[in-house]
Amino acid sequence: MLSNRQKLILKAIIDIHSDTAEPVGSKTLMNLPYLNFSSATLRYDMAILEDLGYLEKTHTSSGRIPSEKGYRYYVENLVTRDSEVAKVFPLVDQIFEQKSFTRDDAIQEALKLLSDLTNYTAVAVGPDVEQSKIKRIDFVPLGQTEAVILIVTDTGHVQHQQIRISGDMSMNELREVIKTLDELLKDRTISEAMGVLKEEYAQHELSRFMAYQAQLIDSFVQAFSKFASDKFYLSGMTNVFEQPEFNNVNHIKKFIDMLDRREIIKLIGSDDGLSIKFASDLEVIPMNHMTVVSVPYEVGDGEKGTIALLGPSRMAYKKIIPLLEYIAANLAKLYKNNKEWIKWKTTKMKSFKMIK
Repeated sequence: MLSNRQKLILKAIIDIHSDTAEPVGSKTLMNLPYLNFSSATLRYDMAILEDLGYLEKTHTSSGRIPSEKGYRYYVENLVTRDSEVAKVFPLVDQIFEQKSFTRDDAIQEALKLLSDLTNYTAVAVGPDVEQSKIKRIDFVPLGQTEAVILIVTDTGHVQHQQIRISGDMSMNELREVIKTLDELLKDRTISEAMGVLKEEYAQHELSRFMAYQAQLIDSFVQAFSKFASDKFYLSGMTNVFEQPEFNNVNHIKKFIDMLDRREIIKLIGSDDGLSIKFASDLEVIPMNHMTVVSVPYEVGDGEKGTIALLGPSRMAYKKIIPLLEYIAANLAKLYKNNKEWIKWKTTKMKSFKMIK
């Protein structure tokens, strides 16, 4: 068990190393008002912390750097939330108060702000909409030859796909096709619907529209595919390359490959609260001194999304944790407002069609 003085020393070393990326020696610690001890006393406790595995000694300096064990102890027992971070909260508010932003726009802008403020890579993963059930399939005519397909799920997500109407199909015929598909796919999950569209009986249901069948089914498959792709957001992928820990070309290649293949989703699952994962926690992390900090946000009806930062283990946890938590809270409100917008839009669409 660590003494109070050893806890203070460990916390001080981690806070200083976070800012400088350099090993920390006893002389540096002596300058702190709350560590008014002799150099010998500080070196003694630093040696104990090293023996216990909380610190590591580099070959190039007499100072120490935190080990993964040290960081883990810090985030579980010593980290505090920096109240100074509240000064940037109005910048977050400005994004989520933008009336002209779609939900995707707001998420991307929030991630960009997060990556710019921290100089790390920011990721957001939306709720798993593939298991949402289709509530309604509808369409809105845009003219004589174009229309927009609308797919609404039971959790309030909406996807649209623009289609062109072939010359041998009337708008009334398209309406019948959409009605058939609505009956065929209603109350099925997104993943089930994609399978149904590719099966023979779905094609049989639409056989009287053979000339248009392939194109229409393809349009629906594209729309369903967007549900899966729209759940992943990324910003500042190259930011971490400015950190000294990322100066290895092989590490950079593995990092980019991990993001391209979206393996990062495996690291930021559906934890109930703040999650901090280090290199040893999951094998997909391509380097030793790397950490993923994530915070979930509630969407409703048991659904959750996650926002996360990827960076070196020495990231400033006391600053990024409250910032992540604040953005996560705003994302939860954003999804709630989006559902209310969908209800309003649906009512307007029905009114529009009644007038037509």
